[in-house]
Amino acid sequence: MKKVPNNKFVKHMIIMTTLLLVCTIILSGCVNKGQNSTETKPAGNISPTDNLTPADNATSGQETNGKEYIYGTAVVETIQVLMLESFPVKVQVVAQGYLPDSCTEINEVKTEKEENNFKINISTKRQKDAVCTQAIVPFNKTIPLDAQGLKAGNYTVNVNGVRESFELAVDNMLNKQPNHMPPRQQVITESDDGKNISLKNGEAFYLRLKENPTTGYSWELNLSQGLNNVSDNYYPPESSNDNKQPLVGAGGVHIWEIKAVTEGSQQVKGIYKRPWENITGTEDNFTLNVEVL
Repeated sequence: MKKVPNNKFVKHMIIMTTLLLVCTIILSGCVNKGQNSTETKPAGNISPTDNLTPADNATSGQETNGKEYIYGTAVVETIQVLMLESFPVKVQVVAQGYLPDSCTEINEVKTEKEENNFKINISTKRQKDAVCTQAIVPFNKTIPLDAQGLKAGNYTVNVNGVRESFELAVDNMLNKQPNHMPPRQQVITESDDGKNISLKNGEAFYLRLKENPTTGYSWELNLSQGLNNVSDNYYPPESSNDNKQPLVGAGGVHIWEIKAVTEGSQQVKGIYKRPWENITGTEDNFTLNVEVL
């Protein structure tokens, strides 16, 4: 005997199926709406800042010329510390790296010193709306360090995360110039170039010549065997204020105390040049003839 389905049950199943279908359609529409809210940039419409690294795209601002710039940090690959042969010793840091494109340029170089550590930051800037070829551009930057007055020791240099070190064997400090020379001792200056002087065996004299080591130039003396270099000091110029601080970049004087140790004709010869350069014949020279009695 065949059973006839209950009409109420059939109606109930139809209603449930319809509600389930409606809910499914509503949920499907919500998901599609959310997915469609995400915009995708079409290929070929790339803005000038799309290829920048997070470091380069860190900050932006407007300068006095009205243009907007994006500021970042330069990529430094290697650094080299150079110590010039002068006194006080001049120290330079050569940083090599690259910029992400031809529109990016070096913005500024900031140097900070804490104890025996130098921290150097090389920043970059790029015009915000500039369009240029995305090809890296190498750079080579020479950065002078303020090494005058440093004590002997080891020092570390950090340029955008790349580190190098250097050592000062002696204190890189200038001595204070004496106010007067000891009495009864001759003082020879540039005006005595080519002259003859005489002194007794065992006596000494002072040679005082102008010098400016900040330019890299210094006097090189050559004494005959009958003369002995007792002392050798460079003295910077002093400012006219009460602090008596050396004038940066100005020339001072170099003073030698020279003693006669052998009788006879002796000679002092000097040349003013950069130690690392060859003699060209255009240098300043100094000659003094000394007769030791």
